[in-house]
Amino acid sequence: GCVNFCTYCIIPYARGRVRSLPVPTAVEQTRALAAEGYREIVVTGIEISSWGQDLKNGETLIDLLEAVCTAAPAVRIRLGSLEPRTITEEFCRRAAALPNLCPQFHLSMQSGCDDTLKRMNRKYDTTRYAQSVALLNQYFDHPAVTTDLITGFPEETEEEFAQTLDFIRRCGFAQMHIFPYSVRPGTPAAKMRQVPKAVKEERARRAAETA
Repeated sequence: GCVNFCTYCIIPYARGRVRSLPVPTAVEQTRALAAEGYREIVVTGIEISSWGQDLKNGETLIDLLEAVCTAAPAVRIRLGSLEPRTITEEFCRRAAALPNLCPQFHLSMQSGCDDTLKRMNRKYDTTRYAQSVALLNQYFDHPAVTTDLITGFPEETEEEFAQTLDFIRRCGFAQMHIFPYSVRPGTPAAKMRQVPKAVKEERARRAAETA
């Protein structure tokens, strides 16, 4: 589940709150997969940056990551999509010490414009996002930073989209997943003023060209 309640997303309503797999269970599953011959394991879920919140024992994603990497030192461990605020000095310092961690980090962005991010109810702005990218480049040797982008979010102006294109250039992503916004009935964004389909698709094309 997820409790972020981004205005475009139905998941919190459909899947409920975060439910974390405890560390001992994750370690057991990791060792079993390694014994079966798997060479890469992806730590993933609906919103893995919130891992541990429901356990209420102080553990966070980096604690889980250290345990999993240690449980299978010969297996490459890759992370799924991350909320940008996951990337802190402590996270990077501890993650960089894990030799079998794949240095590819997918930081969900969705927009490179602060006004659009506010309408999306994202919990960061472009300054905080850029700090995350800078930290990864500081602690890892040529990390691959990838992201998601929604084009034509409700009420997005041409000026706001231009800000997003500029931010994409600044971040230098290794890869981007670009999606024209699609309405999810029952979400706050579905009630906002919509951008025409042709405009959403044209902006997706321009974003891909910029990337």
